[in-house]
Amino acid sequence: MISNIKYIIAFFIWFSFATSSMIMHGQAAENPAAPLRQTRVTIEGEKFYINGSPTYEGITWITSYGGQYPVEGLLMNARLVQGVFDDLNEKTRGQWAYPDTKEWDPNRNTNEFIKAMASWKENGLLAFTLNLQGGCPYGYCSGFPWDNSAFAPDGSLREPFMQRAERILDRADELGMVVILGLFYFGEDGTLKDEDAVKNAVKNATRWVLNKGYTNVIIEINNECTAPAYNHEILRCERVHELIKLVKEIEIDGRSLYVTTSLAGGLVPTDNIIEVSDYVLIHGNGVQDHKRITEISKEVRQKSGYRPMPLVNNEDDIPWRNPDQGWGEEDNNFVASVKSYTSWGYFDFRLPDERYDYNQGFQSIPVNWSISSKRKRDFFNLLAEITGYPGTPDITLDFSQRIGKKISLKVDGGPAEMEVRRLELIVNNKTVVESQHILEEWLVDEINQDIMVGEHWIKARLTYLRDGHKIVVESPYYKNPWWPYGGLWQD
Repeated sequence: MISNIKYIIAFFIWFSFATSSMIMHGQAAENPAAPLRQTRVTIEGEKFYINGSPTYEGITWITSYGGQYPVEGLLMNARLVQGVFDDLNEKTRGQWAYPDTKEWDPNRNTNEFIKAMASWKENGLLAFTLNLQGGCPYGYCSGFPWDNSAFAPDGSLREPFMQRAERILDRADELGMVVILGLFYFGEDGTLKDEDAVKNAVKNATRWVLNKGYTNVIIEINNECTAPAYNHEILRCERVHELIKLVKEIEIDGRSLYVTTSLAGGLVPTDNIIEVSDYVLIHGNGVQDHKRITEISKEVRQKSGYRPMPLVNNEDDIPWRNPDQGWGEEDNNFVASVKSYTSWGYFDFRLPDERYDYNQGFQSIPVNWSISSKRKRDFFNLLAEITGYPGTPDITLDFSQRIGKKISLKVDGGPAEMEVRRLELIVNNKTVVESQHILEEWLVDEINQDIMVGEHWIKARLTYLRDGHKIVVESPYYKNPWWPYGGLWQD
């Protein structure tokens, strides 16, 4: 009897250790008791559905010249791939430091991502691409010395990355948003030691999503299988369909995931990819003639392997032939996609002359995840117009009243009705003044003068309710424009 008890105790010790080890290494067993989720994405023909209803239900975009284009069923998105970014290479990690704290913090990055998500949704953004190996932190790169990968060399999952991903996916589920979850990125796939490790990574990531019960996630195997920088042949276009099939074969409690992959800008996916995909991804970056976007959509639908399925452009960087065209109703890739009944996604990064402009770009690290630049604002304004969403207010600060020592606040646009919950003045990432209603100006004497002396960064944050949902919007983050010539309001 005593011997049997010893065996039983030993078994439970082994089982507890094995289960813990499997979870930590991304090998968690199937979990039919996964959490119940609020958001479920499905595909019917060329349309996306959320919780049984087509996206943008009943919406038709009517242009100023009378053109009418259906939006129902599309999945407007943005490339926001750096939400779980970290750099495990100590030699390169320091270059991603925030300008206000002079330190890099991956948890702050994820926290600020999550805080901004509701504001994106209020402008009509129903989806975003999030990558487990991120993307180039400069926008475009020729080398990848950093280590930003949710996968260990054997294909197991790195727990800190997945914890951050879980927080983002949870928030997306709460908001009714879809996540295009990218697994691999060229330059970063070298983290994995061999082809078996790549397959393990695919299995582990897919099972992780299913075990967590997410029904708002669709998979992009890898970003641009055409990229010559991929280390593993199975991630190139000729063989990536094998990994698409691998994802489709994994089923837990009757649930599986929609999956595809993407090619470089301007290219049409090959038949071997289209035939096994659940939706088709195209990229428009580098396409400077909007007519080509229309042609790509047409060519995809004419491919022999195509059957009715959604077309999604989830990466398009500078969507016009020349900068003067901008975000109008004509002659840019965004509207060309919509008119071709193809979903569109914006890829925004800091341009070479914007390298130190923290407010620019959604891919360049460190990221300001708020709608903090004119380019971001113009995109979201057009998105709200096309999708019929209310949009969010544009907040700016004016520091010109040096004599009166005042900071003026301007709030433009946004929904007609919003219940203000909190207004904050934030200096160097710390709230220094707050109010329960919108103030037109702040007196500097109310602010801790020790914080305000010297180089610093300052912004306003507005939290409001609309239809019971909490929305957070921020002004751009301003660097003291007069430093080092004295304090900001020094006489």
